[in-house]
Amino acid sequence: MSWSRSGVLAAGLLLTCSVMPVVAAAAQAHTAATVSVSDAWVRLPPPAAHVAAGYVQLHNGGGEDRLLSAASPAFAEVQIHAMRMDGEVMRMEALPDGLALPEGQTVALQPGGYHLMLLKPKRPVSAGQTVRVTLQFARSAAQVVEFSVRDGLVSHGAVK
Repeated sequence: MSWSRSGVLAAGLLLTCSVMPVVAAAAQAHTAATVSVSDAWVRLPPPAAHVAAGYVQLHNGGGEDRLLSAASPAFAEVQIHAMRMDGEVMRMEALPDGLALPEGQTVALQPGGYHLMLLKPKRPVSAGQTVRVTLQFARSAAQVVEFSVRDGLVSHGAVK
C-alpha cells in the first residue's frame, strides 16, 4: 500500500480532528467544579520548629471535588492532615487520598480539625509575611494561594 503526500496529510487531519474533542472534554472536566478559597493563613511556628500548620476555607460552588495535594516553594513538603480523637488523646493523621469537598459546601481547614502540615521550612517564617501554596484539586484548576503568617490563634475572624 502506498500513500500520497495528500493522503498522509488527510489522514493526519482526520486523526487530529477525532482526538481534539477528547482533549477538549478532558480539559473541561478538570475545570468544571469551582472551588473558592478564603482566609488562608499559617500559624507562626516556634523559632526552631520544623513544621507549621496552614488553614483555609474552601467553598465548592461546583460539582463534587477533592483537595488532592498542596505544595509550597517555602517548605520541603506539604501534607493534608486531620485531627481525630483516640479515646482522650488527640491524634493527627495524614490524608493521602486528599480531602472531599462536597458540592455547595464550605470545608474549613482550621485549628483542631483539617489542616495543611507544612514540613521542613527552607527558611524561618515570620509574622506578617506570606507563604505561597499551590492547591491541587481533582476537578478544579490548581490555585496558587498566598497564606498570611499570623502570630496567635484565630477565633471567629479575630486574632487572639
